[in-house]
Amino acid sequence: MLRHIVITGASSGIGRALAEHYAGPGVMLSLTGRNAERLAAVVRGCEARGAMVASSLIDVTDRVTLADWLESRDTVQSVDVVVAAAGIGGAEVVPEARGESADLAGRIFATNTLGVVNTVAPLLARMVARRTGAVVVIGSIAGRIGLPQSPAYSASKAAVHIYADGLRRLVASSGVSVTSVVPGFVDTPMSRSLAMSRPFCWSADRAARRIARAIERRERRCIFPLPLRIATALHHFVPLALLDRVLGRANTVIRPGRADP
Repeated sequence: MLRHIVITGASSGIGRALAEHYAGPGVMLSLTGRNAERLAAVVRGCEARGAMVASSLIDVTDRVTLADWLESRDTVQSVDVVVAAAGIGGAEVVPEARGESADLAGRIFATNTLGVVNTVAPLLARMVARRTGAVVVIGSIAGRIGLPQSPAYSASKAAVHIYADGLRRLVASSGVSVTSVVPGFVDTPMSRSLAMSRPFCWSADRAARRIARAIERRERRCIFPLPLRIATALHHFVPLALLDRVLGRANTVIRPGRADP
């Protein structure tokens, strides 16, 4: 039987790397993205590796269209793994010194938070009914600490982590696993748009291998790299005044740009 994996945000970044990692004989990939040219290139590459691929240009903020497509793909072949990888970030989400506009903050939450819910919800009930499946939510280290470079982005990812935790506990007895992925810097077009240091940056391929291993092991959380995992865990024990001073000094003016996941 084919293994069916759904990935949103597959036209770039971690989503693309995961699609290419899983591509091979015996695998059906259902991929969405916002960039037609990039998505088509991913499809060609995955098909060349022997995978069966279906794709669609869908914005994850379009709840109805996305739900219809996800349900149709699950009807064709039961989905084994759904990866909510679509999101906006990088220079696109960096606010001016006076803070994010309501429009920018709204777009960030609509994509990064509600987009995850829009991806997971249509398939979760079906997985629970079958008592099998894996839900994978791509968050960010930024969601574990409020960064001055991106307050709304950090909050949108924090919400995703809490959503995954609650979801995991909700379906704990159903046979469905929920993995919250919390990466640090990954070398993608999104992170490369930032004019700042990217400590302990991993390649997208390395990140995809680590995430795939976490999915296979049904890990609750997949946090990498280790130095940033330790640093974000220890920040809870640092006085807020000191933490504010350190992070405030680390704030950097970042060049404008746009990343297209």
